[in-house]
Amino acid sequence: MTDHNVTGGTRRELTKYRITFAAALAALALAGWMIQSAYNQHIKILQIGDKTGELLQMRGLTKHQEGAQHEQR
Repeated sequence: MTDHNVTGGTRRELTKYRITFAAALAALALAGWMIQSAYNQHIKILQIGDKTGELLQMRGLTKHQEGAQHEQR
């Protein structure tokens, strides 16, 4: 790599830019992982709710609810 950037910066200044860039990439990767993890947990919670609703319907413990499935079984 070079010792100077296009604005005439020194090696020390370039190192600061590299560290900042690396930290930003790491933060971006961490944020992406957190979003993916939250999405997966959200899907699991929705599936648990679906199973619970189906069990309650099968046992006849629920009446008409807004947003519930209305198919006859």
